[in-house]
Amino acid sequence: MLLCKSLANAGALVGVILFSTILVATHGAAGASTGAPDDKCISRSVLDELDARDRSKLETILKNAGNSSNSQAMLWRIEKAGVDPSYIFGTVHIADEGLQELRPAVREALAVARSVTLEAAELSRGAMQYAMAQAGPLMVATDKPLQRLLEDDELELVERVLVKAGFPAEMALGFRPWAVTMFLADSDCQKKKQEAGYKSLDLLVADAARAKGLKVEGLETMLEQYQTLAAVPETAQTAWLKASIEMHDRIDDISHTMAELYRFRRIDAVWDLTKELAPKSGLTDAVMATLRSALVGSRNARMIERVTPKADQGAAFIAVGAMHLSGKDGLVQRLRDKGYTVTAIE
Repeated sequence: MLLCKSLANAGALVGVILFSTILVATHGAAGASTGAPDDKCISRSVLDELDARDRSKLETILKNAGNSSNSQAMLWRIEKAGVDPSYIFGTVHIADEGLQELRPAVREALAVARSVTLEAAELSRGAMQYAMAQAGPLMVATDKPLQRLLEDDELELVERVLVKAGFPAEMALGFRPWAVTMFLADSDCQKKKQEAGYKSLDLLVADAARAKGLKVEGLETMLEQYQTLAAVPETAQTAWLKASIEMHDRIDDISHTMAELYRFRRIDAVWDLTKELAPKSGLTDAVMATLRSALVGSRNARMIERVTPKADQGAAFIAVGAMHLSGKDGLVQRLRDKGYTVTAIE
Protein backbone atom coordinates (compact mmCIF):
# COMPACT_ATOMS: atom_id res chain seq x y z
CA MET A 1 0.00 0.00 0.00
CA LEU A 2 2.92 2.35 0.59
CA LEU A 3 3.91 1.96 -3.06
CA CYS A 4 0.37 2.67 -4.23
CA LYS A 5 -0.11 5.66 -1.94
CA SER A 6 3.17 7.34 -2.76
CA LEU A 7 2.97 6.85 -6.50
CA ALA A 8 -0.60 8.05 -6.57
CA ASN A 9 0.52 11.17 -4.76
CA ALA A 10 3.18 11.64 -7.41
CA GLY A 11 0.49 12.40 -9.87
CA ALA A 12 -0.69 10.28 -12.61
CA LEU A 13 -2.07 10.58 -16.03
CA VAL A 14 0.98 9.39 -17.86
CA GLY A 15 -0.54 10.43 -21.18
CA VAL A 16 1.94 13.12 -21.97
CA ILE A 17 5.51 12.61 -22.99
CA LEU A 18 8.90 13.73 -21.85
CA PHE A 19 8.53 17.43 -20.97
CA SER A 20 4.99 16.91 -19.73
CA THR A 21 5.50 13.33 -18.63
CA ILE A 22 8.38 14.63 -16.51
CA LEU A 23 5.79 16.61 -14.63
CA VAL A 24 3.30 13.74 -14.96
CA ALA A 25 0.11 15.70 -14.98
CA THR A 26 -1.71 15.36 -11.70
CA HIS A 27 -5.35 14.57 -12.37
CA GLY A 28 -6.49 14.20 -8.79
CA ALA A 29 -10.03 15.38 -8.30
CA ALA A 30 -10.27 18.94 -7.08
CA GLY A 31 -13.09 20.46 -5.12
CA ALA A 32 -14.73 23.81 -5.52
CA SER A 33 -12.36 26.72 -5.91
CA THR A 34 -11.06 28.11 -2.65
CA GLY A 35 -9.06 30.94 -4.17
CA ALA A 36 -5.60 31.42 -5.60
CA PRO A 37 -2.78 29.03 -4.70
CA ASP A 38 -0.19 29.99 -2.10
CA ASP A 39 1.80 33.11 -2.99
CA LYS A 40 4.98 31.03 -2.94
CA CYS A 41 3.71 29.10 -5.97
CA ILE A 42 5.74 31.09 -8.49
CA SER A 43 6.80 29.94 -11.95
CA ARG A 44 8.66 31.47 -14.86
CA SER A 45 8.48 31.01 -18.61
CA VAL A 46 11.27 28.95 -20.11
CA LEU A 47 10.44 30.66 -23.40
CA ASP A 48 11.17 34.11 -21.96
CA GLU A 49 14.40 32.81 -20.50
CA LEU A 50 15.56 31.32 -23.80
CA ASP A 51 14.46 34.44 -25.67
CA ALA A 52 16.74 36.57 -23.50
CA ARG A 53 19.64 34.15 -23.87
CA ASP A 54 19.39 33.06 -27.50
CA ARG A 55 16.46 34.45 -29.48
CA SER A 56 17.48 32.79 -32.73
CA LYS A 57 17.46 29.36 -31.08
CA LEU A 58 14.00 29.99 -29.64
CA GLU A 59 12.73 31.14 -33.03
CA THR A 60 14.09 27.97 -34.63
CA ILE A 61 12.49 25.74 -31.98
CA LEU A 62 9.10 27.42 -32.35
CA LYS A 63 9.32 27.40 -36.14
CA ASN A 64 10.09 23.69 -36.19
CA ALA A 65 7.17 23.03 -33.86
CA GLY A 66 4.89 25.08 -36.07
CA ASN A 67 5.95 23.05 -39.10
CA SER A 68 4.79 19.81 -37.51
CA SER A 69 1.79 18.59 -39.49
CA ASN A 70 -1.65 18.95 -37.91
CA SER A 71 -0.25 20.94 -34.98
CA GLN A 72 -2.02 24.26 -35.58
CA ALA A 73 -5.43 23.28 -34.23
CA MET A 74 -6.61 21.62 -31.05
CA LEU A 75 -10.19 20.84 -32.08
CA TRP A 76 -10.92 18.76 -35.19
CA ARG A 77 -14.15 17.56 -36.79
CA ILE A 78 -14.24 13.92 -37.93
CA GLU A 79 -16.68 13.11 -40.73
CA LYS A 80 -17.83 9.92 -42.42
CA ALA A 81 -20.77 9.40 -44.74
CA GLY A 82 -23.94 8.29 -43.03
CA VAL A 83 -23.09 9.24 -39.43
CA ASP A 84 -23.13 12.42 -37.39
CA PRO A 85 -19.80 14.26 -37.14
CA SER A 86 -17.49 13.51 -34.23
CA TYR A 87 -14.77 15.67 -32.69
CA ILE A 88 -11.29 15.11 -31.35
CA PHE A 89 -9.80 17.66 -28.95
CA GLY A 90 -6.17 18.08 -27.90
CA THR A 91 -5.58 18.90 -24.25
CA VAL A 92 -2.66 19.56 -21.95
CA HIS A 93 -2.66 17.57 -18.72
CA ILE A 94 -1.93 20.32 -16.21
CA ALA A 95 -3.96 22.63 -14.01
CA ASP A 96 -3.31 26.18 -15.22
CA GLU A 97 -5.07 29.40 -14.24
CA GLY A 98 -5.38 30.45 -17.88
CA LEU A 99 -6.98 27.18 -18.99
CA GLN A 100 -9.98 26.96 -16.70
CA GLU A 101 -12.72 27.36 -19.30
CA LEU A 102 -13.47 25.30 -22.38
CA ARG A 103 -13.61 27.44 -25.50
CA PRO A 104 -17.04 28.00 -27.11
CA ALA A 105 -16.31 25.70 -30.06
CA VAL A 106 -15.35 22.91 -27.66
CA ARG A 107 -18.50 23.43 -25.61
CA GLU A 108 -20.60 23.33 -28.78
CA ALA A 109 -18.99 20.04 -29.83
CA LEU A 110 -19.64 18.59 -26.38
CA ALA A 111 -23.24 19.77 -26.46
CA VAL A 112 -24.06 17.51 -29.42
CA ALA A 113 -21.96 14.54 -28.27
CA ARG A 114 -23.57 11.21 -27.47
CA SER A 115 -20.34 9.76 -26.11
CA VAL A 116 -17.28 11.28 -24.43
CA THR A 117 -13.94 9.50 -24.30
CA LEU A 118 -10.75 10.70 -22.60
CA GLU A 119 -7.22 9.41 -22.94
CA ALA A 120 -7.85 7.59 -19.66
CA ALA A 121 -11.11 7.71 -17.75
CA GLU A 122 -9.72 6.40 -14.45
CA LEU A 123 -8.98 9.73 -12.83
CA SER A 124 -9.80 8.96 -9.19
CA ARG A 125 -7.13 8.34 -6.56
CA GLY A 126 -8.58 4.89 -5.96
CA ALA A 127 -8.26 3.97 -9.62
CA MET A 128 -4.67 5.22 -9.64
CA GLN A 129 -3.81 3.13 -6.59
CA TYR A 130 -5.33 0.01 -8.13
CA ALA A 131 -3.36 0.49 -11.35
CA MET A 132 -0.18 1.09 -9.37
CA ALA A 133 -0.69 -2.13 -7.45
CA GLN A 134 -1.03 -4.03 -10.73
CA ALA A 135 2.04 -2.32 -12.16
CA GLY A 136 4.17 -2.83 -9.04
CA PRO A 137 6.36 -5.61 -10.50
CA LEU A 138 7.19 -3.37 -13.46
CA MET A 139 8.46 -0.61 -11.17
CA VAL A 140 11.03 -2.41 -9.06
CA ALA A 141 14.17 -4.41 -9.80
CA THR A 142 16.18 -6.66 -7.50
CA ASP A 143 19.51 -5.68 -9.05
CA LYS A 144 19.15 -2.01 -8.00
CA PRO A 145 19.88 -0.60 -11.47
CA LEU A 146 20.09 3.01 -10.30
CA GLN A 147 23.44 2.30 -8.63
CA ARG A 148 25.06 1.57 -11.98
CA LEU A 149 23.09 4.12 -13.99
CA LEU A 150 23.38 7.31 -11.92
CA GLU A 151 26.15 9.44 -10.45
CA ASP A 152 26.42 9.92 -6.69
CA ASP A 153 24.85 13.38 -6.70
CA GLU A 154 21.97 12.09 -8.83
CA LEU A 155 21.42 9.20 -6.44
CA GLU A 156 21.34 11.62 -3.51
CA LEU A 157 18.55 13.63 -5.14
CA VAL A 158 16.58 10.49 -5.98
CA GLU A 159 16.89 9.28 -2.40
CA ARG A 160 15.71 12.63 -1.00
CA VAL A 161 12.69 12.66 -3.29
CA LEU A 162 11.69 9.09 -2.50
CA VAL A 163 12.13 9.58 1.24
CA LYS A 164 9.90 12.65 0.96
CA ALA A 165 7.37 10.43 -0.83
CA GLY A 166 7.34 8.11 2.17
CA PHE A 167 9.81 5.37 1.29
CA PRO A 168 12.63 4.13 3.53
CA ALA A 169 16.00 5.28 2.19
CA GLU A 170 17.13 1.68 1.63
CA MET A 171 14.27 1.15 -0.84
CA ALA A 172 15.17 4.11 -3.02
CA LEU A 173 17.59 2.28 -5.28
CA GLY A 174 15.19 -0.57 -6.00
CA PHE A 175 13.07 1.30 -8.52
CA ARG A 176 13.45 1.22 -12.26
CA PRO A 177 14.35 4.54 -13.94
CA TRP A 178 10.89 5.23 -15.40
CA ALA A 179 9.21 4.83 -12.00
CA VAL A 180 11.63 7.26 -10.34
CA THR A 181 10.89 9.78 -13.08
CA MET A 182 7.28 9.76 -11.92
CA PHE A 183 8.30 10.69 -8.38
CA LEU A 184 10.53 13.47 -9.66
CA ALA A 185 7.51 14.81 -11.53
CA ASP A 186 5.70 15.59 -8.30
CA SER A 187 4.89 19.30 -8.21
CA ASP A 188 3.89 21.10 -5.03
CA CYS A 189 2.61 23.97 -7.16
CA GLN A 190 0.28 21.70 -9.13
CA LYS A 191 -1.01 20.26 -5.87
CA LYS A 192 -1.71 23.74 -4.54
CA LYS A 193 -3.55 24.67 -7.71
CA GLN A 194 -5.71 21.57 -7.47
CA GLU A 195 -6.44 22.28 -3.82
CA ALA A 196 -7.49 25.78 -4.88
CA GLY A 197 -9.96 24.24 -7.33
CA TYR A 198 -8.07 24.49 -10.61
CA LYS A 199 -8.55 21.60 -13.03
CA SER A 200 -6.94 20.24 -16.16
CA LEU A 201 -8.77 20.51 -19.48
CA ASP A 202 -9.40 16.77 -19.32
CA LEU A 203 -11.27 17.15 -16.04
CA LEU A 204 -13.25 20.08 -17.43
CA VAL A 205 -14.33 17.86 -20.34
CA ALA A 206 -15.25 15.07 -17.92
CA ASP A 207 -17.29 17.49 -15.82
CA ALA A 208 -19.16 18.72 -18.90
CA ALA A 209 -19.90 15.16 -19.99
CA ARG A 210 -21.25 14.12 -16.61
CA ALA A 211 -23.31 17.30 -16.38
CA LYS A 212 -25.27 16.10 -19.41
CA GLY A 213 -25.55 12.57 -18.09
CA LEU A 214 -22.89 10.91 -20.23
CA LYS A 215 -20.53 8.23 -19.01
CA VAL A 216 -16.86 9.12 -19.47
CA GLU A 217 -14.91 6.37 -21.19
CA GLY A 218 -11.17 5.92 -21.75
CA LEU A 219 -9.01 5.05 -24.74
CA GLU A 220 -6.44 3.43 -22.46
CA THR A 221 -6.25 2.05 -18.96
CA MET A 222 -3.72 3.41 -16.50
CA LEU A 223 -2.09 0.00 -16.40
CA GLU A 224 -1.56 0.15 -20.16
CA GLN A 225 0.07 3.55 -19.75
CA TYR A 226 2.44 2.24 -17.08
CA GLN A 227 3.23 -0.80 -19.21
CA THR A 228 4.16 1.55 -22.05
CA LEU A 229 6.58 3.43 -19.81
CA ALA A 230 8.09 0.21 -18.50
CA ALA A 231 8.70 -1.01 -22.07
CA VAL A 232 10.94 1.94 -22.95
CA PRO A 233 14.52 0.65 -23.45
CA GLU A 234 16.72 1.15 -20.40
CA THR A 235 19.12 3.48 -22.22
CA ALA A 236 16.27 5.83 -23.07
CA GLN A 237 14.73 5.45 -19.60
CA THR A 238 18.04 6.45 -18.07
CA ALA A 239 18.46 9.55 -20.24
CA TRP A 240 14.86 10.47 -19.48
CA LEU A 241 15.50 10.08 -15.75
CA LYS A 242 18.71 12.09 -15.93
CA ALA A 243 16.81 14.84 -17.73
CA SER A 244 14.18 14.88 -14.99
CA ILE A 245 16.93 15.09 -12.37
CA GLU A 246 18.62 17.93 -14.23
CA MET A 247 15.32 19.82 -14.52
CA HIS A 248 13.96 18.92 -11.09
CA ASP A 249 14.22 22.44 -9.72
CA ARG A 250 12.40 23.77 -12.82
CA ILE A 251 9.31 21.57 -12.55
CA ASP A 252 6.90 24.47 -12.03
CA ASP A 253 8.56 26.51 -14.78
CA ILE A 254 8.03 23.55 -17.10
CA SER A 255 4.35 23.37 -16.20
CA HIS A 256 4.03 27.10 -16.85
CA THR A 257 5.75 26.73 -20.22
CA MET A 258 3.61 23.76 -21.25
CA ALA A 259 0.52 25.93 -20.84
CA GLU A 260 2.14 28.67 -22.93
CA LEU A 261 3.06 26.27 -25.72
CA TYR A 262 -0.45 24.91 -25.72
CA ARG A 263 -1.96 28.38 -26.11
CA PHE A 264 0.59 29.26 -28.81
CA ARG A 265 -0.18 26.02 -30.73
CA ARG A 266 3.48 25.02 -30.51
CA ILE A 267 3.16 21.99 -28.25
CA ASP A 268 5.69 19.93 -30.24
CA ALA A 269 8.40 22.35 -29.10
CA VAL A 270 8.62 20.31 -25.90
CA TRP A 271 11.10 17.93 -27.54
CA ASP A 272 13.70 20.56 -28.39
CA LEU A 273 13.09 22.53 -25.19
CA THR A 274 13.70 19.44 -23.10
CA LYS A 275 17.08 18.96 -24.75
CA GLU A 276 17.81 22.64 -24.17
CA LEU A 277 17.00 22.40 -20.46
CA ALA A 278 18.82 19.11 -19.89
CA PRO A 279 21.96 19.21 -22.06
CA LYS A 280 23.88 16.75 -19.85
CA SER A 281 21.22 14.05 -19.73
CA GLY A 282 22.12 12.08 -22.84
CA LEU A 283 18.94 12.95 -24.72
CA THR A 284 20.46 12.49 -28.17
CA ASP A 285 18.36 12.68 -31.31
CA ALA A 286 18.30 8.89 -31.39
CA VAL A 287 17.11 8.66 -27.78
CA MET A 288 14.46 11.30 -28.39
CA ALA A 289 13.23 9.36 -31.42
CA THR A 290 13.03 6.21 -29.30
CA LEU A 291 11.06 8.01 -26.61
CA ARG A 292 8.67 9.61 -29.06
CA SER A 293 8.07 6.31 -30.81
CA ALA A 294 7.44 4.48 -27.54
CA LEU A 295 5.43 7.12 -25.69
CA VAL A 296 3.50 8.66 -28.57
CA GLY A 297 3.72 6.58 -31.75
CA SER A 298 3.03 3.18 -30.23
CA ARG A 299 0.20 4.54 -28.14
CA ASN A 300 -1.33 6.27 -31.15
CA ALA A 301 -1.36 2.92 -32.94
CA ARG A 302 -3.34 1.49 -30.03
CA MET A 303 -5.57 4.52 -29.64
CA ILE A 304 -6.65 4.70 -33.28
CA GLU A 305 -8.15 1.22 -33.06
CA ARG A 306 -10.32 2.51 -30.21
CA VAL A 307 -11.08 5.91 -31.73
CA THR A 308 -12.49 4.58 -35.01
CA PRO A 309 -15.39 2.60 -33.49
CA LYS A 310 -16.43 5.77 -31.67
CA ALA A 311 -16.26 7.80 -34.88
CA ASP A 312 -18.23 5.11 -36.73
CA GLN A 313 -21.05 5.47 -34.20
CA GLY A 314 -21.08 9.24 -34.74
CA ALA A 315 -21.46 12.19 -32.36
CA ALA A 316 -18.39 11.18 -30.37
CA PHE A 317 -16.22 13.62 -28.47
CA ILE A 318 -12.67 12.39 -27.86
CA ALA A 319 -10.08 14.26 -25.78
CA VAL A 320 -6.40 13.30 -25.77
CA GLY A 321 -3.10 15.01 -25.04
CA ALA A 322 -2.41 17.44 -27.87
CA MET A 323 0.81 15.72 -28.92
CA HIS A 324 -1.19 12.67 -29.92
CA LEU A 325 -2.83 14.70 -32.70
CA SER A 326 0.15 16.01 -34.65
CA GLY A 327 2.75 14.48 -36.93
CA LYS A 328 2.69 11.77 -39.57
CA ASP A 329 1.84 9.17 -36.92
CA GLY A 330 -0.65 11.39 -35.09
CA LEU A 331 -4.31 10.59 -34.67
CA VAL A 332 -5.43 13.22 -37.19
CA GLN A 333 -3.33 11.68 -39.96
CA ARG A 334 -4.23 8.14 -38.88
CA LEU A 335 -7.92 9.00 -39.14
CA ARG A 336 -7.40 10.37 -42.63
CA ASP A 337 -5.48 7.26 -43.60
CA LYS A 338 -8.55 5.25 -42.59
CA GLY A 339 -10.79 7.28 -44.89
CA TYR A 340 -12.28 9.88 -42.56
CA THR A 341 -12.46 13.55 -43.45
CA VAL A 342 -10.77 15.45 -40.64
CA THR A 343 -11.07 19.25 -40.58
CA ALA A 344 -9.42 21.76 -38.26
CA ILE A 345 -11.93 23.81 -36.27
CA GLU A 346 -9.60 25.89 -34.08
